[in-house]
Amino acid sequence: MKKYLALLILPVIFFIASCTDSTTDPVVDQTGSIVVRSIPTGATIYLDGVDQKKVTPDTLKSLSVGNHSITLKLDDYYDSTFTANVTANTVVNTSEIALQTNTQLVTFGPIQIFETSNTTASQPSGLDLSSGNAYGISSANKTDVDIYYTSTGFVVTSADNATGLTRKTYFKVGGASTLTDGVASSVKNSTWTDRMSDRPAEYVFLYDTDMHYSKIIIDSYGGGSPTPGDPAWVKVKWVYNKTASDVRFK
Repeated sequence: MKKYLALLILPVIFFIASCTDSTTDPVVDQTGSIVVRSIPTGATIYLDGVDQKKVTPDTLKSLSVGNHSITLKLDDYYDSTFTANVTANTVVNTSEIALQTNTQLVTFGPIQIFETSNTTASQPSGLDLSSGNAYGISSANKTDVDIYYTSTGFVVTSADNATGLTRKTYFKVGGASTLTDGVASSVKNSTWTDRMSDRPAEYVFLYDTDMHYSKIIIDSYGGGSPTPGDPAWVKVKWVYNKTASDVRFK
């Protein structure tokens, strides 16, 4: 009888031992991580359309295996979206994503304008900053003029300083001479003036009637000899920001 009992107990012990061994098998990690970086930093990170409440640079952890869509959002920049593939138990190091600024800049010039004395209809004195066109301050398009080159003091001045014109432009001398340096304008305030020299060493920021900022520089100059028909002139280049009240220039 004892012999038969022992034979019955052995399979039970084997079954219990088998069950116990299976629970000790190592668990394989089925998730991965993504390191997200951007230029500039500070962009909010969205994973598969969901705000992760994190900003670059940071790491997204415990992600399921497969492709994930990542979107970076930052004020004054376009959204940037890319896909990253996650594999088990790995860390994906993304390259630095260069965010693109959403400024809308237009560059004009060099455009030649002439002093207001002793000029002809083909020698306009004024500029429309938004279109890049030069107009005479007595022409049919005079109401589009923002600034003009005057013989009185030989300065470039706000259009409303001419009789019958109303558009007001403000001027603020910058601190450098490279028009494309990307430096933003200061916000227009009471320290801004209504004119600039025709021989400035630096570029000048402008703020027009429509609340748009520009950055202008004298590219070259000439004329002004006693010879009749040879008025003084300047050639100007400028960058116009198409977004009202936006001080950025990069």
